Amino acid sequence: MITIRILDMLSYCKKQFVLGREDGWKNSIVFAFLCWLFGMTISGCLILVFALSKVGLGLVYSVIAISLGMIISVLAFAFKSVRCTGLLFLLCCGMKEGRKVLIAIGTSIVVFNNVKNILKNLKVLADSIVCNLEAKRALINAISSEFYKSGLYFIYQNAKGYFFNPLNDIVRLTDNFQCNVQISDDKLKNVLNETEQQIEELSSSLSTQLDIIAIVGRIAFLLIGISVILIGAVLFCKQFLSKDNVNYNNVYITTRFKAYDESRRRQHALCVLPLNKTEQDVYITIPSLKMSRKQKQKMVQFLIPVMTYTFIWTLISILDFMLYWLIYTISKNLQSLRPVEVPVTLTYTHLQIDILTPRRNDDIYRNQLHINLFEPQCTPVPELSLSATWIPLAILISVLLFLGLISAFLIQIKLLVITAFYPDKDLERATYLHNKIQEERALLSPPSYTGEVRKIISQVDFWFPIITRKHLIRKR
Repeated sequence: MITIRILDMLSYCKKQFVLGREDGWKNSIVFAFLCWLFGMTISGCLILVFALSKVGLGLVYSVIAISLGMIISVLAFAFKSVRCTGLLFLLCCGMKEGRKVLIAIGTSIVVFNNVKNILKNLKVLADSIVCNLEAKRALINAISSEFYKSGLYFIYQNAKGYFFNPLNDIVRLTDNFQCNVQISDDKLKNVLNETEQQIEELSSSLSTQLDIIAIVGRIAFLLIGISVILIGAVLFCKQFLSKDNVNYNNVYITTRFKAYDESRRRQHALCVLPLNKTEQDVYITIPSLKMSRKQKQKMVQFLIPVMTYTFIWTLISILDFMLYWLIYTISKNLQSLRPVEVPVTLTYTHLQIDILTPRRNDDIYRNQLHINLFEPQCTPVPELSLSATWIPLAILISVLLFLGLISAFLIQIKLLVITAFYPDKDLERATYLHNKIQEERALLSPPSYTGEVRKIISQVDFWFPIITRKHLIRKR
């Protein structure tokens, strides 16, 4: 009983929404509520599109969606064409027009997230290289100065005993030795500063441009997508209602077509139902959950672009992940490297004269340099944007796959909706399709010709004339 009541209520609501305002305050209230619910449904779809396209879920966009829904509710209360077009608009969101919009939104998400993250990781890598060069420049200054000062002081100490104070036992001389080392690295420093500044400017410029393109692109995709869906719904309505275009998408056997064929059967006129196997592949009976071969082909055609773009999105995400993994692996391996120990040897050779006999002496100065191949403070830290990309993409792909599976049924619902609003046009199309099927049957399989052929084939006299002749003679 509950199920029957629910079905009766749904049938009553459908009748009120299709026929419009009727006499009685109860019918008017129900019709107004249905129009309001219809407008709020469109508002909810817009808010969902705002969320998926990352345009925003702020107060401004919510007010825009709700205001647009209220305007549609008022127009739907006044005009039947608005109600029909609005329902077709919602159905088109799940068909080819909606597929294009969802694919455009998915492409924008991949471009504005993964591509931006790839550029950001490249900047991190470039900054790390510049940082390491800057650290090496400072290290060269420090190590070189200390090494040369130590080496020169070593030479001075050895030379002072042999040359500057030969009478060390008699006279003691004092001296003040100072060593100042100056390394000119202004060119290298300027080059590094210019490189770092150029990288920063380029990164800032690209980031700003991508942000601007992201905002403008998402809004443009949204507006263009809604316009494409709306234009598709209006064109379908216009082509369906055109006086000279009864052949447009006229391959569906509707309930009114069945009623028309049954009326002709009662009048003992030619009827076409039931269809043969060849006709069942061409003409589709609706509403029906069974899909014909043609409908399955259309479903595959719907899913092919989805699979293609999913592969492209996956490829771009893999490139982003590979760059992240490469930088992360290099930085991890660089951190585990030990400093390189470089032994430095300085040999000081001099002649020493003992009792007028020169003697060659070699004094050796040894030191050791510790050099890091990569400075720890310059280790690159990459970022990964797979979660920010693939959470909305997973939702989009799931919606697209679901729409692909029900695309054949959405076409049926689309046709049933417009025939409910315009039954006269549906009867005209049913009459045209009925006559068309009759003409095709008359051309392809004439009954008289087929009957004559079957009659000839079934005659034994035609195939065995001698045997049948002898049998007749003996019988006589």
